[in-house]
Amino acid sequence: MIAEAALQLFKRNGFGATTLEQIAQQAGVSSPTVVNYFGGKQEILLALLKAPDEQAMGEARAHLDERSDPLEALCEFEGLMTRYQLQAMPASLWRELAPFLFTGELSQALQPWNAAVIEETKALLMHFQRLGKVRASVDIEVAATVFNQYANMAFIRLATEPTPDRAAHAAHMRSFLGLLCHGMLGAE
Repeated sequence: MIAEAALQLFKRNGFGATTLEQIAQQAGVSSPTVVNYFGGKQEILLALLKAPDEQAMGEARAHLDERSDPLEALCEFEGLMTRYQLQAMPASLWRELAPFLFTGELSQALQPWNAAVIEETKALLMHFQRLGKVRASVDIEVAATVFNQYANMAFIRLATEPTPDRAAHAAHMRSFLGLLCHGMLGAE
């Protein structure tokens, strides 16, 4: 209820212009109640950002089996995260937030959630490693971190475009993830 009220205000007024008092009034609660549940509007924003990725993680995990392909699974996971994040918040709000997502307080606050996405990606890659579809010598931690960091940057680029081109984004991510999965070195 509080998060939904905050999202309505963030969409209408922008994140920076929305106050805790406005959120409390929109939600029909007191300002101390908002602080008690979330701590502040930054924490509300984090809750709003977390839900779409959790949904994407659950769906990507549900589609895994022995026949799954690592590249297809990573493309699907990234595509689901992108789709749900764009559905959760409008491009105007992403444009406002973009400068703060990689540095400062908001970036610091997002670190635990980025760690959760990295852990999910590691689990996905370890699934394929156990099946022999990812080399045993691959550093899963590094691969998952690179996936998360690049996916974040590409998403912000997409979300801040005047007209987000999802098809071009998906093709670009497939190229990047193909490089990640297949490497750059020729066969020896």
